[in-house]
Amino acid sequence: MKRTGLIIGLFFLVLGMVGCATPFDMAQTSQNAGDAAYKRGDYKGAIDNFKNAINQDPYPYKGAWRYEKLGDAYFKNGNYKDAIDAYKQCLERTYKDELWDKYPSYRGKIVSNIKKSYKALKDLESAVPYMEQLIAKDPNNHQYFRLLGNIYEEIGKYDKAIAPTKRAIELNPQDAIAYNNLGWAYGNMKQYTKMFKAYQKAIELDPKDATYYGNLGWSLLLKGDYKESVIYLKKAVDLTPNKKIYRSVLYIPYYLQGQYGDALDAVNKSINLSKFTGIGAEIRIVNAYPVIKGTSESGPANKAGLLINDRIIKIDGEKTKDFTIEKIVQGLRGEEGTRVVLIIEREDSKKPLEKTVTRERIITAGASTGIGYRSLILRQMGEQEEALKDAKQAYSLNSSDALAQLALGASNLDHGQYVEAVKLFSQVTRIDARILEATAYARKGDFKKAIEIYSAIPEEKLSPENVPLWSDRAALLKALNPFIASKMESADRLKAQGRHKEALKELGDALKLADDKTSKKVCGSICRIMSMDPRLSELPEEARKYALRGDVLTEEGKFEGAVKEYLQAVQSAPYIAKLYFNTAMIYGELKRHPQAIRNMKTYLLLAPEAPNARAAKDQIYKWEFAMEKKK
Repeated sequence: MKRTGLIIGLFFLVLGMVGCATPFDMAQTSQNAGDAAYKRGDYKGAIDNFKNAINQDPYPYKGAWRYEKLGDAYFKNGNYKDAIDAYKQCLERTYKDELWDKYPSYRGKIVSNIKKSYKALKDLESAVPYMEQLIAKDPNNHQYFRLLGNIYEEIGKYDKAIAPTKRAIELNPQDAIAYNNLGWAYGNMKQYTKMFKAYQKAIELDPKDATYYGNLGWSLLLKGDYKESVIYLKKAVDLTPNKKIYRSVLYIPYYLQGQYGDALDAVNKSINLSKFTGIGAEIRIVNAYPVIKGTSESGPANKAGLLINDRIIKIDGEKTKDFTIEKIVQGLRGEEGTRVVLIIEREDSKKPLEKTVTRERIITAGASTGIGYRSLILRQMGEQEEALKDAKQAYSLNSSDALAQLALGASNLDHGQYVEAVKLFSQVTRIDARILEATAYARKGDFKKAIEIYSAIPEEKLSPENVPLWSDRAALLKALNPFIASKMESADRLKAQGRHKEALKELGDALKLADDKTSKKVCGSICRIMSMDPRLSELPEEARKYALRGDVLTEEGKFEGAVKEYLQAVQSAPYIAKLYFNTAMIYGELKRHPQAIRNMKTYLLLAPEAPNARAAKDQIYKWEFAMEKKK
């Protein structure tokens, strides 16, 4: 009897212990299961468990963080709308519990996740009204203002980004990120003095964050200040030596300055960060197992016969169920030349298959841009065969990469394959592609098409400070020499017939395309014709219209618009000297000194005896000095 009583007592004790599991405990058990699923990449399983935890939690308004976890899982699973809803639920609950008032940064973090989800949906515009509602509800959270400004930046409304970003700084003067964002907005608005001050303040507040140096370096690169750009990009690289993001930019200002040795060294280091030793397969987690999502065409996985959707159940004898992505990668990578044995399951195979894969050095598709740049660097260094090898490799890695297309097009151009070159250049929107495309047409003998392409390039986009571009321009003008020669011969015939206006038009066409040496000869011919009849120096009606428009805009201080009008006037009458003077002075106001100097020199070639010739020469000296000070 005592024995039976003991058993009954133990039974009720166990039953009582089981019965002690509270709803909160049950919610926490589901939460832990969700965390484990999330960690191994099973995001659907994580979603189910997190939803159970939310339903089981007896304190729904205190469990805001559970909705954050659910939002994270939805986001990883690609359910961005559901992620937004979950994050919004999380944020809403923080306003129903005063405890969260002590943690405004947590609310900022959740709003950042909401923004990220809208961005993934490619619908950042819809985030703006939501942010405005939040700011009305909580006007003292500086992160809300900063995020609203950042959203405006990402949708290209830089002017609207300024006010909320400044307000974020007013609320928290120590917010380095807000100063960084302000610098980015000013940079895109070309307000460079304000840009520089904002970035410098961000660096002052947080001198160990590479982001601020990197963004300032990038902005200076876009401004065309290549030397200063290098300084800040190098600092970003020094702070994060193993990060590709800054190394993948550093070689560009070196290249544009014509410092090809430094550019080559920098690009090689960047490319090395895109290499790893492995099997060349992309992996995803499906139902707790690693599954092959894709393989590189020439990689070891493909050579070993692995296929998309193969499920890896063992790596070197170890079962892979519930492996995290990190553990899978660790198992597949290793030293070059070593082997890894995989047991896989395939849909059309009844039994598991064994595949032995030899690890190789893999170059990712992301290296295509760097290798394309390396090809261009080698080309400028005169290493045309090496340039061609790199161009082919870059194109094979990613045929849609603009730098790969440009590099292969340039190599085709150098090897006389003009049709193939044109096809590649036509896919690239960069200015250097237009110069090279025009060169290909000129070498084919299609001068009309070459001139059409070259003439469409805005003059301010062509600067000797961009050394490789200027070199390519010189090669184009050389290819156009036969056309220029034909125009000058035609002008001589027309002059001999007394048809001076027509002769000037021919010489004007030649002047548009002449290099410095040929320009002197063309301008000399123009001067001789002009001296025969003073009436020839009168502005044609079309040129007069553009020049007057330029005068009006100059008086209004609208120099950007003025220079466009003067350039139109020059195109209409390229043999009229004073048009170049006006254009030069406006470029000077815009601090575009290379263009100012080039136009003023043309003015002096066309009007060497002008009353203001001395002043024009002195102005060139001043602009040259301004350029020296920048260096």
